[in-house]
Amino acid sequence: MATMKRGRPFSVIGSLAFLLLSLLVLVLTIHPVHGQRAAVSAGTKLQQDSPASGSSQRQKKKNRVEGKQETKKRRFPLAIGRRHKHDHDELDDLFSSRVQDPIWVAITRLEVTALTVAVLMIFLIWHVLHLQQKAWQKTLPPKNNNKAKGLSSSSFQMEDDDFAVDHDGHVVTKKGLESIDLAFSNVRLEMATKKKKNTDGKPRLLLDGSIHGRAKPGRMLAVMGPSGAGKSVFVHALAGRLKDTSKLSLTGRRYINGHAVQGDSLLPAAFVEQDVNFFPHMTVRETLEFRVSLKLGSLISTVERDTIVTNLMAQLGLTKSADTIVGDTKVRGLSGGERKRLSIAVEMISSPSLLFLDEPTSGLDSAAAASLVDKLRQLANQGKTVVAVIHQPSQQVFSMFDDLLLLSDGRQMYFGPVADARYYMERQGYPAEKEVGTAEYVLECISRFPRLSETDEDAQKRISTLAESSAAQKVDLGLSGSASSASGDARHFQSAVVTRYGPRASIFKQFSLLMKRALKEAFRGKGVMILKTVQQVTVGLIYGGIYKLGNNQASIQDRYGLISLTAIGAANMAIAAAIRAFPKEKAIVANEIASKMYRTLPYFIGKALSELPLVAFYNGIMMMILYNMTGLNSAPGKLRQFMSVIMMHGLAAESLGLAIGAISANSDVALGLFPAVLILNIIFDGRNISVENTPKYLRWISKVGLIRWGFEGLSLVEFGGLTFSTGGPRRGPVAKTGEEALERMGLGDRVLSDVFKAQATITAACWGLSFLGMTLTRQKFLVMKAPKP
Repeated sequence: MATMKRGRPFSVIGSLAFLLLSLLVLVLTIHPVHGQRAAVSAGTKLQQDSPASGSSQRQKKKNRVEGKQETKKRRFPLAIGRRHKHDHDELDDLFSSRVQDPIWVAITRLEVTALTVAVLMIFLIWHVLHLQQKAWQKTLPPKNNNKAKGLSSSSFQMEDDDFAVDHDGHVVTKKGLESIDLAFSNVRLEMATKKKKNTDGKPRLLLDGSIHGRAKPGRMLAVMGPSGAGKSVFVHALAGRLKDTSKLSLTGRRYINGHAVQGDSLLPAAFVEQDVNFFPHMTVRETLEFRVSLKLGSLISTVERDTIVTNLMAQLGLTKSADTIVGDTKVRGLSGGERKRLSIAVEMISSPSLLFLDEPTSGLDSAAAASLVDKLRQLANQGKTVVAVIHQPSQQVFSMFDDLLLLSDGRQMYFGPVADARYYMERQGYPAEKEVGTAEYVLECISRFPRLSETDEDAQKRISTLAESSAAQKVDLGLSGSASSASGDARHFQSAVVTRYGPRASIFKQFSLLMKRALKEAFRGKGVMILKTVQQVTVGLIYGGIYKLGNNQASIQDRYGLISLTAIGAANMAIAAAIRAFPKEKAIVANEIASKMYRTLPYFIGKALSELPLVAFYNGIMMMILYNMTGLNSAPGKLRQFMSVIMMHGLAAESLGLAIGAISANSDVALGLFPAVLILNIIFDGRNISVENTPKYLRWISKVGLIRWGFEGLSLVEFGGLTFSTGGPRRGPVAKTGEEALERMGLGDRVLSDVFKAQATITAACWGLSFLGMTLTRQKFLVMKAPKP
């Protein structure tokens, strides 16, 4: 039996290599070839134009200095902000010795600042993930070199000895978790109500405390009842997956293999929700591989992972659909039955001995429902315990179950074998017609509505009689200890559950997998990509068809108008796109995090970084059209600076959209917040209202307004180095240069590096707010407390 090694944390060598590679990419990114050539050629030309002979040394030095100043002015009209005389002297010496070196010509103070900030951000992300990695390692069980007994020599064993995977790709659990006998009693759920005119303010009973029963290994328990009977609520409460609210109070007892389980303990179970959402552009195989990698981490090899995935697909009839995308309501993919089977497959990865399902057959036709329940029957035959909520099953589906729990109005009507249900109801005085199936008959008996020849009072009496009879039933719960002695014996189960069902992949592995999935989803959504591309091209063509910029005085105002519209439009599209997409993804992620597949931080970092290439792509398309059609400043290096500002602007807007989506309960709330946020950004963009006339308690908005910084950055890039003729209509005094136009707009003292710093700060703040929002709004489950004596 070969022992698998635990996945090692991210190595120092790997992290340094990652930082150096990032540094190289950034240097190449900011290397403006066309700007360098222009700068170098300008300096060379000025030197060539200087007198070759007969001139004094002083004249040569003067020409050389003028040439260097002209080089800097043409190449970097705005990047090098205000400096003291000492700084100018140092830069003169630098350019004097490096004027022929294009790398030194390319790197300015702005670019050095941007490079430093980028490297620091990368190092910060690595450091935060490294801290999370240490915290994750503390949750792992201590290394155990003792080999588990009872496993064949053909299987390999993981170090924590909780489960193993044999060469056939089956997950094998160790003794103590290979089968689960679950018993429950006195389950009671109350919902607090406010005292109103027509109510007394007493708590409303959702489950009345009479519910008791047992789910055994190798058997299937069906939970049935009419609509509103409390079936789904009961199963959620039993599995520990009932969402926590201040209005709900849950009490009861649960027992695993005869030992009581503490109320806040996890059950060693998988839970399949009624409606399970997946990322639509992932295939069935990729979805399972992703979850197997997270569940088992580096404890298994790639070959072993593929074997597990293949067996899961074969077990649940998904082999033919292995390379089909999952799809959703808008993207065609799997059928309803296949999606249900996939939702079961992803929960079976850890080979749970106990499986809860909430209405797995809802929305399926009779054939698909029978096929799905047949798969559950096969799992039960392997010794697993299956508890499923079933709504109006066919007789074929109903007959596949072994045991039955009937609920009506939150009260237990019957618990026992399926085969005895018909006889039990007839014995209670409710005869059945022979042609009526058992499933239909028992549901009719526990219905709140009157049967034929019954009045409302008769129906209520029937329900009360059945509830009293069921409460009087003696059910063998298979207990080996009292509730008071529960904690000691159940500690073993709780420890095994936490170890076995928590995420096994390291923090860096989680980050890598989540970022790859985010990129796949983004680039495979061809419909969305085409729509956004057409949107950007259309906006660029509209602006390009209207604005034809010259160099007269009227063009100054036109440039400001175009820049303002560009900043507002880019922010609007980026925020709206994030708000529409993220809340739906957030719901999927919330369920995955609740299932302890991964942590919030690696997901969020992967999600944020995966947005970068798309932001660059969409904004780059519009800017290329805009620049070529409108006649914006075409000086060397201007297009690169313009693209840098608009991409940082788009990234800040995207991060703001993520923040709105993260703190919102759903997409409707997020879309409701969007107009207010956009309007505030437009009002405080630096042009519509002056800071002096803004109320003091609102002045902070202008400092964090992303449209303001986008407008200022684009203006600094566009007007730097421009000259204007004095002709044409104008407003205000004549501005002969772009610097004078900036001064007239109150931007004369602005530096482009300040814009980048502000945009980076807004992006980082929105990312932090998004992470905080996801952390605070993650799902919390109600604790089942012991009943009061």
